[in-house]
Amino acid sequence: MTVFILACLVTPEHDVSGIGLRYGPHLAALSVGYVVFSYAAIPGVVVREFDVGYTAVGLLMSAALLAFVAVQAVGGRLVDDRATLPVLLGVVVANGVLAVVVDLAPTFEAMLALRALWGLTGGLTVTVCATHISRVHTGATATWHQSINGAMFTLGGAIAFVLTPQVVAVTGWLGVHAVAALVAAPAAVALWQDRHLSDRTRPPAARDAGDDRGPNWRAVVRNRVVLLAAVCNVATLGAYITLSTFVTAYFDDAGIVGPLNALALLVASTGRLGGGIAVLRPEIADGRVIAGASGVGVAALAALAAGVDAVGLVVALTLLALAAVSLPFGAIFKTTAGATPRDGTAVAVVVAAGNAAALVLPAVTGWIRDATGGYDAAFALLALANLAAVAAALSIARR
Repeated sequence: MTVFILACLVTPEHDVSGIGLRYGPHLAALSVGYVVFSYAAIPGVVVREFDVGYTAVGLLMSAALLAFVAVQAVGGRLVDDRATLPVLLGVVVANGVLAVVVDLAPTFEAMLALRALWGLTGGLTVTVCATHISRVHTGATATWHQSINGAMFTLGGAIAFVLTPQVVAVTGWLGVHAVAALVAAPAAVALWQDRHLSDRTRPPAARDAGDDRGPNWRAVVRNRVVLLAAVCNVATLGAYITLSTFVTAYFDDAGIVGPLNALALLVASTGRLGGGIAVLRPEIADGRVIAGASGVGVAALAALAAGVDAVGLVVALTLLALAAVSLPFGAIFKTTAGATPRDGTAVAVVVAAGNAAALVLPAVTGWIRDATGGYDAAFALLALANLAAVAAALSIARR
């Protein structure tokens, strides 16, 4: 939360009024980030509470991420032709309500289904937030706010890793997901108070050209910049989720102990925020920000794949890689939203691509760990993916 407050204080924005209009999306992202990772902080409690194995624990994440991907089929078109503020308000309310309902599930199967249902609202939140920000802000300020928003998603997870064990120690179970409603509620209030400003979040083509809303969705998914941004998101989001998933096990194998899951997400939050800072003063092209950060990620991941032995270097390189693949978040979504008048569909395509990678790459990494006894090949795979992101980002910069 401190990161959010500091980010708001230094935001270089003077032309947009309305606290909810500007900061409602960031509170929404914080709430969603909390729900995504909250149960992951207490896998042993899930096993005991519902009498399941650790494979079932993994399914809870897969159910949510599958819903994140599936909802993009309608998520972009939902806001292509309408204002984002009222849609975001509805999604925030649904997110808060479902966060409470998930904790009331009587069986594991019910919780799995409810996590999937919640994932539809979580996936919509990602898309609607990114589209909303692209309409409210312009230029470097838009990248800055996209970066803040990305940082809030990861910060929510970091807070969950720290707070959930404390909540469970008091309640036994209730509150694992429901605590997120404490953030969703003020987000909903702020957005409701600014509902009279919803015209400022209408589609740009609708504002500028009446009923001419630009190219259809088929043209959007063929748009070169959108596809290049999707490549960047596949590499960076896929690497971020994979590293976050395995960082604790990887450090355990290296004999390193501590609350590293929370530290990893805090590093990711800082990285995403840093991506916004990078383009503020002086202004730097978004494509070069993505390429530069991904290049650092390639170097760090390649060094890890080479088999570094020194404990301090292992920790430093892992956290550097995590920060590097997190930094491009804001630039990727700012670039995506500006590529076509159908900004919602464009964002949905990139979100779906990134989350699909986030589903596949951790499973591949787990298979590599089982087959080889180590992570070197997985690091090499992530380095190659980010090398592709460098090439895609340089192409974006040239355009």
